[in-house]
Amino acid sequence: MLRKNFFLFSICLLTGVYGFSQERKDTLPHLPIESGQFVKNQNQRFGFFERVKENNKNGYEAEVFKSVGKAQTDVVDFKINRLKFPSVDSIEFYIRTERIASTRVNEIKQRIFLPASNKDYDLVAKFQGGVISTLHVSVLPVVIQKVRIVPLMKAKINADSLEKELNVLFAPANVRFEVTVDPVFESDAFEMGESFENPGPDRLKYTNQMRHVRDVYQNSYKDKTINTLLFFVIPRFVNPALKGYIVKNKSLGFLMKNNSRELAHTMAMEYLEGFANIESEQENPEVWGLDNEMWIRVNKNPSIYSIIDDYEEVVTNNGLIAYYFFEQNKDGSIVLKNKSFLASVIRPMKKNTYSYHLQIDNILYKTLFRIKSKPFNILHLLSVLLSVGGFVYGFRKLRGWLKMRMKKPRLVSFFSRFIQWTGILVLSFVLMKAVDLGYSWFEVTDGVIKSYSGLNEKKVLDLLFDNRHPHKLEEKRVGSELIVKRNKQYFLYERKKVLYFKMNVSKQQVPVKLRLIANSDSLKTDLLEEAIDAKSHYIVVKIYSAKGKWLRDQVYNHLGVDLTSKLKLEDPPKRILVFVNGYRPTSLGSTFEENFEDIRSNGLEFPNSLNRLFTEDRYNYWHPWKQIDDTFRLRINPTEYYYADGHHSVSTSNHRSLLNFSTNSGIYPKRCRNPKMHTCYTTSTVGSKLFGSRKAKTLSLLATKPNKRGFAVRVNGGRIAGRNLFQMLNELPNSSKNDTLYLVVHSMGFAYAQGMIEQLRGKINFGAYYILAPENASTGTVNRKEWKHVWQYGSNLHTVNQDAPCLQDGVAPQASVKGLSEKQRIYIPKNLYNHKGYFDSHFVGWYDWVLAIPSGKKGHVEQH
Repeated sequence: MLRKNFFLFSICLLTGVYGFSQERKDTLPHLPIESGQFVKNQNQRFGFFERVKENNKNGYEAEVFKSVGKAQTDVVDFKINRLKFPSVDSIEFYIRTERIASTRVNEIKQRIFLPASNKDYDLVAKFQGGVISTLHVSVLPVVIQKVRIVPLMKAKINADSLEKELNVLFAPANVRFEVTVDPVFESDAFEMGESFENPGPDRLKYTNQMRHVRDVYQNSYKDKTINTLLFFVIPRFVNPALKGYIVKNKSLGFLMKNNSRELAHTMAMEYLEGFANIESEQENPEVWGLDNEMWIRVNKNPSIYSIIDDYEEVVTNNGLIAYYFFEQNKDGSIVLKNKSFLASVIRPMKKNTYSYHLQIDNILYKTLFRIKSKPFNILHLLSVLLSVGGFVYGFRKLRGWLKMRMKKPRLVSFFSRFIQWTGILVLSFVLMKAVDLGYSWFEVTDGVIKSYSGLNEKKVLDLLFDNRHPHKLEEKRVGSELIVKRNKQYFLYERKKVLYFKMNVSKQQVPVKLRLIANSDSLKTDLLEEAIDAKSHYIVVKIYSAKGKWLRDQVYNHLGVDLTSKLKLEDPPKRILVFVNGYRPTSLGSTFEENFEDIRSNGLEFPNSLNRLFTEDRYNYWHPWKQIDDTFRLRINPTEYYYADGHHSVSTSNHRSLLNFSTNSGIYPKRCRNPKMHTCYTTSTVGSKLFGSRKAKTLSLLATKPNKRGFAVRVNGGRIAGRNLFQMLNELPNSSKNDTLYLVVHSMGFAYAQGMIEQLRGKINFGAYYILAPENASTGTVNRKEWKHVWQYGSNLHTVNQDAPCLQDGVAPQASVKGLSEKQRIYIPKNLYNHKGYFDSHFVGWYDWVLAIPSGKKGHVEQH
């Protein structure tokens, strides 16, 4: 048995079953040809891969695969063992029932020219009617991949050479590269020859240095980053062994300067492991190959052209707190820049909280050390010592007293120690939490931010952008935060949502003096007949002559859009569409199951939603999958559309933990091959060494017990997003009262949407609510009378004609939303058998069938 396993392992190493397995130079040793077998032709245009597998006769055989371009031809050879067949001419080849012509090469080899096809097929070799070998042919459409290379220093880079090398490497996947090399990109904003910091090994974030270079470039050449892979060629990384880097499923890369061949290999590796998110152990540029699974994954890669990682904050026009930045002179006036108000008062962002800064001047609160970013001070340590000392001393006295009065002192001693240490832990936790409350005494709400002293403006803005309040998700009241620079100090002020400025102008209307004069929750200006309660953030600029005579008022929103002439315009009714996504995996693969590999293998997940909305698919949740969001938009025809992020940790789902989800998804049965013969009704569960595994009803493995607490967490996040949406829809001259809301929600996004609805109820009209595969659906309630249409789509778990266990949505087992009846439930059609299963029944990309429901049928999405 050992010899047999060693032989199999040796064969796997030789044939490259592990990692890359197809060599460019065709030096790959093969199993001896026992009878007849398809082999690679050196003049092939696409891919060929041979995998060794164990057969039923305790031996080994080769399983052979070929890739061919869609509607393209290619060539393959077939060899025989002369001892098994009388002649190579006795072998016939078929695709289904059609015989395929072949050409004799020599006594043991035939050549077959594969016909053009638009779909996959098997080429079968037969002898006297019996099958002796099968070639599995994958037909792949051509993928045109544009690449832009931007050197940050002088470097000899030949675009034609790179293009040729990449096209050879990725020919098996039918990817064709178009490479453009730009001139050296120079900027005073960064050092040209400096080493680049090492990024993390998990490929989730760009370093601040990388982000800075990207931002500087994009400010000058934004159009050059659209639908293309962007590579910066840099001098080196701090780690000399690191040659390149791309975040998973992103299109921004960094390559260490090298010769063309090495550069091409590094680009190929980054394309594979970063852009396409396919892990590989390929290191040697002399040996390169894609196996049959890789070339399909590369070809079907969703191709997300995003140069921003998912941990970065992006500027949005929504948030409860508007941020302003300006510099003041000694007399309190604002420093005028470019003779422009908007250039002088910078409006960098909106967030849901004020920024968080501690100014600790008490030695008891000085940080001694941190554990996972949490600070610990002297009072924390004293709390623990007090708890330990108090309980140990008290219980020692108590045990002595009890021993004199009890018949079983040992039992009393055991229980008293258990209570003692439990009490120590509880009291320590309570006291440490009480100490944490004291940090609020040192929080800066009005005053100097000492940690910013001496920093340049850009650095301060970067720090503000990344600043997150550790204890709050939202502020109770909408407001403004001012960051004011005086000399080399920065001051923070919390103010109300409408800011009033006084600006003196010359006769030529050029600003000569600017000052902040007031703040308010009301919008008061001569442009309106009376003051109104402000629903959003506004800037009122009162313009005076140089001599102090009032001339006019100008009103801006936080973006700097001039609203002066629009305040009294009629507000037309609008159709508002909001997409609410669910859980966001940390990577995307060619299948939905691959998307969850990081979670199952490494326990990686993104932080919870920041509860803001975007005007584009910020996290590439909808758009990569046949542009399903565009299809909904064309059908609903909205006036405005937004994307809300309903992502929260797995701990808020019915699975309750990553461990539960990983275990459950690992043992749940795959989709049965035969739809008419299901063998999935029972499953062997994970057992222990003592008792082993056991059989259980498969449906009992589904996470159907509602996690009401987790659902409430997501509802609260949605409520914050609802506040932000209300702000945007009610910026003058608009009002949401005559608008109509349409929601398309998926998975965790259902609970999030419920929170948005709570916040917006009575403030906007409700149109249609499309609920795709909701997670923990039974905890939410929908009032059908509020909506013109409400539909719930997903797998069938709780009706008479329920789907087989292997076809159920295991990510979010389906239950009816409270308030909906069977009339509002639409199940995945039976003809979509291959789109069902633990992961597939939940995958948003397969829900395009919803838009194919004909008019007059339940679940139809009406054309507007």
